[in-house]
Amino acid sequence: MKAHHAVGFVVALFVATTVSAQEHTQFDQHDRQVTSDWYKQHQSHAPAGLRSQDRLSSEQESRLQPGKVLPQDLRRRSHAVPSDLRRQLPAPPRNHSYVAVGGHVALVDSKTHVIRDVIRLLEH
Repeated sequence: MKAHHAVGFVVALFVATTVSAQEHTQFDQHDRQVTSDWYKQHQSHAPAGLRSQDRLSSEQESRLQPGKVLPQDLRRRSHAVPSDLRRQLPAPPRNHSYVAVGGHVALVDSKTHVIRDVIRLLEH
């Protein structure tokens, strides 16, 4: 009987975790704080996509908006977020990834390239 309850708990936990990851298409305050804190600790040796020289022009900045498709020129400038930051963020939904581009961290649909949300670390 106890094994049956344990299996039920594991299944419930898996379903809850899966649903949570699938629904996490926007950054919450905790995600923003974790990302900001990580950036402050790594700012002096920031990786590609998050360096001050990676800043976007005003025109490029205006195209990095939730709900819009990440333009091809910005896709070429995007990089996977560092693994130590990625581990601190919730698992992205299926077919989504966290990218660093132009001093920002974005959650992007890997198939459609639609930007789900953006954390701005370097202001223009």
